[in-house]
Amino acid sequence: MPEGSTYIVVTPTADTQGDSVEMEFVLPVGCIPPPPHVHPGQVESYEVIEGSFDVMVDGEWKTLSPGESASVPVGAMHTFRNRSGKTVRVRNWHRPAKRFEQFIERMHESLAEAGIRRKRDPRLLLCLSAVILEYPETLVPARGRDRAAARLLAGLGRLMDVPRGSR
Repeated sequence: MPEGSTYIVVTPTADTQGDSVEMEFVLPVGCIPPPPHVHPGQVESYEVIEGSFDVMVDGEWKTLSPGESASVPVGAMHTFRNRSGKTVRVRNWHRPAKRFEQFIERMHESLAEAGIRRKRDPRLLLCLSAVILEYPETLVPARGRDRAAARLLAGLGRLMDVPRGSR
């Protein structure tokens, strides 16, 4: 991500026959949090390795410390953030994997192809919105206003011919 977040695939989908994908998130202070979203058919779990990490599930925020974990049930609205003052490392699982690994790869491709290297690049939301809409079985903005905004921003990105990564 342009602000320095790194998403590392630890155990790829192929190694679990699609049962899960395991990742490690390395999130700097002020990382770009995902919009509140739901996974229509996946359970998402977090385990903090280093630092402290805020996770919101169904409107309730909780701060997790090293060794602590949280699980997000199928269909629950959630997001996360790092306001700890230090970089945080978090282990993350999506069960079943569905296309979450491809979603993360596509996000990276899209941002790289567009040349987006900073958090305040106005094209950032155009690219992210377009990618989110391509993976509805994996991730859906939770609120109607966020779904409408994603459709509008993705459309604007297409009009402006903002790159969206390879297909």
